[in-house]
Amino acid sequence: MTETQLFDFMQANRQIFATWFLIGTIFPIAVIYSAYMFRNFTTGIRAAAMVSALCGVLLLAFFTTGVQMVFFTNQLTALGALAAQGSEGAANFMNQFGFPIGQEVTMPLWMTLVSTVQVLINIALTVYIFLFAKWEK
Repeated sequence: MTETQLFDFMQANRQIFATWFLIGTIFPIAVIYSAYMFRNFTTGIRAAAMVSALCGVLLLAFFTTGVQMVFFTNQLTALGALAAQGSEGAANFMNQFGFPIGQEVTMPLWMTLVSTVQVLINIALTVYIFLFAKWEK
């Protein structure tokens, strides 16, 4: 693998996490805006909109966890395999961050915990802003 191919490989990894970050920040803003727009409707309509938003929160959690587990581990494992085959750039990258060369890379526990806490916070806040928030000053 050439250095150019290695940089393309790493760029794909950065694109995944940039997309994950954007989705993780834009989606909550859309949920808040939707709750604000539904604030004057009846509780039943707000509850239905809340259920829709919760489905979105859970799907977002499912897909971002998939991104973390599949892309993070698969790409770093593949990068470790490239390092084991003699790619100097891949070896430098793996050594710099302390990842094992030539072995399977597993996702750190803190990434799973952060994702779980984020989902729980998003669920609680979604329920709150749709059903209990007082929007009037």
